Amino acid sequence: MKQPEDKFTRDAFNRPVGRPRKPDAKTNAQRQAEFRARRKFNFLVSVTSNGN
Repeated sequence: MKQPEDKFTRDAFNRPVGRPRKPDAKTNAQRQAEFRARRKFNFLVSVTSNGN
């Protein structure tokens, strides 16, 4: 630990602020491609009729 008067030495134990990244995180392009694939597949859902 450094002295409070020391203004020049970096603290070796500084942790970044925020939530840590996941090792298997997806890029935005990967997320968007999966969304488009799901949307493309969802149009195949069967339509129910009222019994006309």
